[in-house]
Amino acid sequence: MFISSGGCGAEEREAWYQRFSALWDFSAQYLRAQDKPCIDVLVTQLAERDIIDLHDPRSDLFKARRLVFAVVGWQTMLYQADMGSYPSGQLGIVDEMDGYRGQGQLLFKQNQSSCGRQMHQFLMGFGVLLPSSRLHFNGSQEEERAFRALKCVEPASFNAFLLHSIGRISIKWVDSVSHHMELDQTTNILYLYRYPSFCKLNLPVADTEQRGSVIHAFAAPEQDSNLWMTREEITNMMRETLLTYRLLFGQNKRARQTFRKCCPFDGVPREGRDSLLDSLCGRKRSCLSSECQERDSYDLSHDFPMYRTKIAAIHQHLSLRKPRTWKELWHDKRDSAQWHTFWLVLFVGAIGIVLTGMQVLLQIVQIAQQQYARPQPTAA
Repeated sequence: MFISSGGCGAEEREAWYQRFSALWDFSAQYLRAQDKPCIDVLVTQLAERDIIDLHDPRSDLFKARRLVFAVVGWQTMLYQADMGSYPSGQLGIVDEMDGYRGQGQLLFKQNQSSCGRQMHQFLMGFGVLLPSSRLHFNGSQEEERAFRALKCVEPASFNAFLLHSIGRISIKWVDSVSHHMELDQTTNILYLYRYPSFCKLNLPVADTEQRGSVIHAFAAPEQDSNLWMTREEITNMMRETLLTYRLLFGQNKRARQTFRKCCPFDGVPREGRDSLLDSLCGRKRSCLSSECQERDSYDLSHDFPMYRTKIAAIHQHLSLRKPRTWKELWHDKRDSAQWHTFWLVLFVGAIGIVLTGMQVLLQIVQIAQQQYARPQPTAA
């Protein structure tokens, strides 16, 4: 179907790159232009324009679907296509969360027979990668009560430093935006997306922009949006994703220090690293526009409607963890009133103990002096 670039001459590699660029560009144009895009229609149109060849109706179709599926994954960054682990009649995604299925209840493969469905319906075969804000919270009764009770979060009491030091949570950086802010409570791993520039670039540049970016092509229509995001919600998700970096890292000094100890691009070539991540997480000043206004206190229903359930789950996990050392007690300022009260009582108590000790010591000294001051009896 495609000329392999491996082991070919310069001219053949150039021809391969040109055809792949044509496939990439046409796929993006098609997805942005269509109201109900699907993989099979895209493959057909690519073949009609001689961008791909379908000499063998069966095997080439399977390969074309798999290639288009991978390209769409790279363009939307919702998933990473697994190109080699499944039979030719199936499509699979990479397990970036080590078996954890997340709140989207991921499935990692489905048959290629689903490629004729509308894009959001097709992706539902892999789970709820873009969960709607109207999706009912699916947790235990205790978790649901905590979700209902949590109205706001503050960077001073909810940040990466406290998650690591008090919650004993480690961070794993992933390539799929759909996995962002997923917490595996079994392994205490928080999964964070490491390419915020994608979210910034996919924000509409003006209120008059209707079609949006490629990822907006995966939105559900209003009448089918109880599970899946609409276009407006995808835009909100892009904006909220940028704000989560400020909430977790940028707005707290110790959290910024925590980020500097991370290696979000470990093993990634320098040209594949996102400098915006360092700006958002490692610097005090925000580089975001007024659309992503950071606050000292975030109202979850207003500021994070798309990430509210994930933030609530992380907050609940953190609230159940108690400091175990004096150092952790000193850093645990989740309840500032309780923190000040504890250390004030401890300070006053310590002063009382010192003063009591000094008083006892003075009394001992006085008794000793009195004993030495008594006249000693003389011998007869």
